Amino acid sequence: MNGELWHGTMEAEQSELRRIDPETGEVLERLDMPAGVMVSGLEADGAGVFYCGGATSGKVRAVRKPKP
Repeated sequence: MNGELWHGTMEAEQSELRRIDPETGEVLERLDMPAGVMVSGLEADGAGVFYCGGATSGKVRAVRKPKP
């Protein structure tokens, strides 16, 4: 989002959105999803909202990035 590199993870029934340092691969920020919410795919609108595919749920979730 606005020059940041984010990706979604889905491991062992838990998902999170991660901001990654593109040079080092270090995780700089994590946004945990509620238990049972799976993320498969990630888009952003550039104004602070992520849109996440819901794996097999058939849902698209909107996630607002917390303000610093």
